Amino acid sequence: MSCLFSSDCLGDFLVYTPPGAKAAIVLEGKTKLHSGNLLEFTYPGYPSVAMDRDQAVVVKAPTRLEEYRKLWFDATKSNSVDDYLKAAHVALRHGKLKEFYECCSAAYKREPNHPTVVRLVEARAKIKTPVQGFAETETKLRSITKLASMKVAKSEHYLLLHDIDGESSASRASRVSKRLERLETVYESFFLKFALNGIVLEAPSEPLMVLLFSEEKDYLRYATQLDPQLQSAAGFWSPKDNVSVFYDRSSTDEMRLLTALVEEMKRAKLQARGTTLSREVAQQTNSLELMVKILKDELDAEVVSHEATHQLAGNTGLMPRGKLGLSWAHEGLACYFETPSGVSSGGVGALNPRRLQGYRRLSGDPSRSRMEFLVSDYLFDPKMPSSSVVDAYGGAWALTHFLMETDAPKLTEYYRRCAELTVEAEAGIPRAKLIELFSDVFGDMASLERELREHMRDQKTDLERLREAASP
Repeated sequence: MSCLFSSDCLGDFLVYTPPGAKAAIVLEGKTKLHSGNLLEFTYPGYPSVAMDRDQAVVVKAPTRLEEYRKLWFDATKSNSVDDYLKAAHVALRHGKLKEFYECCSAAYKREPNHPTVVRLVEARAKIKTPVQGFAETETKLRSITKLASMKVAKSEHYLLLHDIDGESSASRASRVSKRLERLETVYESFFLKFALNGIVLEAPSEPLMVLLFSEEKDYLRYATQLDPQLQSAAGFWSPKDNVSVFYDRSSTDEMRLLTALVEEMKRAKLQARGTTLSREVAQQTNSLELMVKILKDELDAEVVSHEATHQLAGNTGLMPRGKLGLSWAHEGLACYFETPSGVSSGGVGALNPRRLQGYRRLSGDPSRSRMEFLVSDYLFDPKMPSSSVVDAYGGAWALTHFLMETDAPKLTEYYRRCAELTVEAEAGIPRAKLIELFSDVFGDMASLERELREHMRDQKTDLERLREAASP
């Protein structure tokens, strides 16, 4: 497995910017360069497409799977539980549950009474314990939403109402089942990550409630009736109703424009048949169609993982539900479990380029970078400019990322103590009280801020990592 560092084990990363998009997406797949500058690209789960070599940048770099395999090989040589668990951390971070369980099984065989192994077994048992009351939950959800005509779908831990219609039954079933599969993956990963980090959470005894709209306009109508501030939200979890609400991202204006562009290019492809431009138009059309499908799936995954984390945190006793003055804690945790769009792979604690850029802007601004501003929720004040709040999300993600990776039990203690704070009506929790509590749990804030900056200096986006790999 030392071949991780040889050219034989380098993977293909395609850097592609869709027309009209603000940022490139990085896709890990297989590429093959044919004669005539023709590039063939295969992304897992999708058919291969051909494109002009100039349409994208291909970088050879160690894959996430090879990073895991190197650790797995080292663990099999040492037969150390700690090494197996180290590999498990990496597998979970890259969203590879199969490999995660491979490590856990080996660790269990080596030392079944190891404290972390015992916690993982306990967490797995909680995940597999069936929830009860689907019929009662459906009645409750229909009563809350006042949407009696919506169809129902179920999974092991979720009950979902949706209005996806107007297409083949197979396509409808696929869209709904994919949403439930994503929710279940977040559910499982949530429990496993905390168990790996020392905490076994209590599982909900009833199905978690979810609402899925086919159209963005119907979602917005529903959301803004609850709270006008949800106008710009791509999804949300309502602590009051305990319902996660989403819409199919293919219905957004941006995705409709991209889809319309694909359809226009398809017509051009038909018209170009038999001409000298036929191959070029076909390549451009097929590659854009693939990228649009992948982008849509990634955007769905990002918002589902974020809001599902809010819902899980509020239903496992981890976080105080609906407590005012705790935006940094709630949003930081949701961002930590967020599956970032536009990256080569993502799981629990995966590096999030958008959040990292927000943190970098925040940490580089002396007027906003003090940790007291973040943990007192000053940066999340509604009076702050929206651009500043975006950076606050980055700061919350960075601090949560650092604490989850270095001292998750202490972070969990902080969440527990937050639940004990007294909320003073609409004023929320006094900022001084929030700063005092944070310092009481984590110690000197100046020292912690230095450690955070050092931790974040080592974090690199996929594009940064690939540029380093491509450098001579």
